[in-house]
Amino acid sequence: MSISNPITLSYTWDRANFEKAFENAYTHQYKHSARRYIGWLFVAMAQFGVVAAMKGGSVGLLMLSTILIVYWYVVKKHLVYRRALKAFEHSPLKDRRITLQIDSDGVSQNGVEVPWEEIQGVVPVEDDILLYYQDSAFYIPSTAFGSLEEKSALKSMAKAKGRLFHV
Repeated sequence: MSISNPITLSYTWDRANFEKAFENAYTHQYKHSARRYIGWLFVAMAQFGVVAAMKGGSVGLLMLSTILIVYWYVVKKHLVYRRALKAFEHSPLKDRRITLQIDSDGVSQNGVEVPWEEIQGVVPVEDDILLYYQDSAFYIPSTAFGSLEEKSALKSMAKAKGRLFHV
């Protein structure tokens, strides 16, 4: 498939795609965020609190440190997931068919075109694609592609435009 040929992608924005998109975007953003290092510092301080509590016999400090660690690893992601799920459930795109046209000029949907210059990045994550535009990540599942050649053509196009980033 030539890079100049338009690529048509089509998929349904359903709960299964939402959940894969959430997991992939959350993991990608966490791995490429400065907040990750702040989180490590936060957890290290909490772990030092656990050690100090065990040595000093302070049950209160031990409980506080344990709660902070559980919050960082479990609760925080769950709260973000619930907020994203609520947005998905109220989205006008829920259970709708999404069709994208991608060519050398940019990405278009329903006559609205976004030029390549406005796209921050195209990130392959597992078999799927995350397309970053403004402050949003758009998920393109591997099932949206008609063939491997189309996925390859999209990656080639993004690379030629300087927008392809690998995880």
